[in-house]
Amino acid sequence: PLMAFELGAGGTMASVSFQSTAMGSVFARFPRALLVHRAGGPAGRALYIFLAAEPAPTLRGGMARVVHLAITQDESAGSLSRVYRAFQAFNPTWHETRLLLVGPGLPQQPALAQAFPAAEVQLSIFHLCKHLQQQIQQLALEGCAKRLILATLSDIMCAATESSRRKMHALLRELVAPGLLPQLRIHWLLDDEIWATHRERSWGESGDYFRDLEMVTQGLSQVFRAGLSLESCITSLVKHYQKCVSKSFPDALMCSAPCPDHHAAQVAAQSLPAWGIKQSLSDICTEPAARLCLSEFAVVQKSVQVIGTSEDSLSIQILEDTHRVDLKGPSSCTCHFNQVFQLPCRHILAVLNSDRKTLQPEMLSRQWQKGCDAHQAGQDSADSLLEVLKSSWNESLDKSLVVSCLTAEISQLLTHCSGEEFERRYRTLRELADSWIGPYVKVKL
Repeated sequence: PLMAFELGAGGTMASVSFQSTAMGSVFARFPRALLVHRAGGPAGRALYIFLAAEPAPTLRGGMARVVHLAITQDESAGSLSRVYRAFQAFNPTWHETRLLLVGPGLPQQPALAQAFPAAEVQLSIFHLCKHLQQQIQQLALEGCAKRLILATLSDIMCAATESSRRKMHALLRELVAPGLLPQLRIHWLLDDEIWATHRERSWGESGDYFRDLEMVTQGLSQVFRAGLSLESCITSLVKHYQKCVSKSFPDALMCSAPCPDHHAAQVAAQSLPAWGIKQSLSDICTEPAARLCLSEFAVVQKSVQVIGTSEDSLSIQILEDTHRVDLKGPSSCTCHFNQVFQLPCRHILAVLNSDRKTLQPEMLSRQWQKGCDAHQAGQDSADSLLEVLKSSWNESLDKSLVVSCLTAEISQLLTHCSGEEFERRYRTLRELADSWIGPYVKVKL
């Protein structure tokens, strides 16, 4: 780990910059976009957290994005310039940074821009949305209006389309008193340049990004504000960082240099079945199906499984849930996930993991398989409606038939497409639902 510090009057520590080996490794891999978060603390000190802001699926967990920590006694241009120079001294690839994301009102922004002349300084979407959220919470609005505005803001955080941002802008102008609008700075919603980078993220990536940043900024800020001396403060911050990172083994593995010892060989051998399951999911399933199953498998890898056998089934216990998996395949389980989606659940994946097997095509229904004929998959669903068609007509049965046909058609449109197309079609359904029923009622898709 690297540390730089300055001494103040009386020989006490006045400012400090810290970076672990893991932090430096993350920045070396993702130097293009850097987010700078500031948190105020006791005795006039301020904590500056530097985070990798690029879309990076390998950085699971907010703390894995942290690349540098700095505490400064004052926030003059000279003090902050020295903080930025320390960051550059620790990171030889700093000149590859092209985008700096900051919160509104970051002190001495010209000093940051001068330190990174090749990078563009932009308002962070995370900080923008946090600002709007805090301001809206403080407004004297009716409960219904406040909930509507916050729900619309939540949708924008996941899918920042131009139409959704304009909708939010119009909603605020309609429901908020004109005199209060300047403090909200709603013109940010219509600035395409601010939202350009965020639009590159998918719905799921956006949710993970906001969740990660909220976790790391809140956690480190709380530890920082509880500190007394600067020495104890930086020690507590480092311990908190190490504790959070060590909770997730994949993150620790990603940040560490390879070590060719016996333990590392054991870990690698144990991870081979898991890698085979993940690869088979990607090879066989459509992208939405693979995403659902991988989230289930993540639970398997981070939990303890108790597997018992009987004459015709296996008993799988993961955490507090117990379900029964059919030994044939295994392709069916009593859990809700498998029964509803007809996809390999965490219990089936646990069986595959323990038996060192991979997913086979016959273990999931035709509609989820890559290369499946959409017409044939639809035919399978239509066959189940034959019994309804042969029955005597009545008004209730007719409505049921219409709903079943529409549901089957929408399912086909969502499951047989690329990930990008899936997100676009889902957003279209979201807007249609809001248009038909109105945004005052949250429609579950």
